[in-house]
Amino acid sequence: MSSFFGRDRVRQSWFEQRHDHFVRRTVADFFSFVDAFHNLYREYLLCRTPEGDIDLLASQARSHRQRMWDQLRLLIGSETDKGPLWELKDTCHMIWPEHNSSDDIHGALVDWLVGSVFHEAMKLKENIYLLNAYGPAARRIRGLSQGPGFDPAAAGSALPRLSTMVDVELLIRKIGIDVGRQMEQIAILLGQATCILRLMMPELSSNPLVVRLLIEEEDTICALWGEEVESVLADMFAGSAARGFCVASRSYLAGQWYGEALAMYERALACDDGCNEAREKIAEIEAMPEVHAVEDSGAKPAHLCCRPLPDRLNRESGFCRNSGS
Repeated sequence: MSSFFGRDRVRQSWFEQRHDHFVRRTVADFFSFVDAFHNLYREYLLCRTPEGDIDLLASQARSHRQRMWDQLRLLIGSETDKGPLWELKDTCHMIWPEHNSSDDIHGALVDWLVGSVFHEAMKLKENIYLLNAYGPAARRIRGLSQGPGFDPAAAGSALPRLSTMVDVELLIRKIGIDVGRQMEQIAILLGQATCILRLMMPELSSNPLVVRLLIEEEDTICALWGEEVESVLADMFAGSAARGFCVASRSYLAGQWYGEALAMYERALACDDGCNEAREKIAEIEAMPEVHAVEDSGAKPAHLCCRPLPDRLNRESGFCRNSGS
């Protein structure tokens, strides 16, 4: 028993040490899923009839239904081969467990909303499957029962007699209506999760990996939240976007990504020309012979050889020589 609890503590310690990484991955995966759902929704809208109504049973909607199924199958996956949405749901629950919900309200809400999206998507996937598998048969039954000169009593097939007792097409059409409701429900849940995630950003200012992600995905940020990344960083760092760019720069330096660090310090200086850290670091990085060697060769200024770059403002090394993060 003690061995079991010991292993559990080791796993928890391993997760806690990598907590920042998992939070960053969760935010990135959420952005990716929102984009994937937009693609799924566009496919759904292509099922419109010329009159403007969405008819998932129309013959011209068949290929769109199939593509919706394919996308959902990849997004959700299975218990033995989890897709991105399933992984996102599990990771959210690890980061914001239920027993800690009172300590992190925003995180608990994101966990709950992502879980709700997952369960709605599971039902949506099942309903799309039913439409693809049984929708054409339901329309054929309707055609048999409403054909010219049809006489149920004289018909020798059990299929037309069944159609006079059970409105199979109505059952399938109800599933189509459920698909529409589920698509809208997922859209609403994702919208709420997107808003809450934005409210969480100031709480994640101590996570440099998240700060870097926001800058790297600034086009996504603008499309999702309707804000420039400078505005988001200013909200996270007490009105100073420059501080946010400096946090990202230090993180890049920790991984020896000098080109990226230099670019971030330059953006910090563009936001605040009185930012002493940015001004000093730009001079130090530009003076490094490794940077000039890379520039002269025309190669990408990526992972250069290790050299200490002291951080005078924070009294610590500018990067960890062994992390490579």
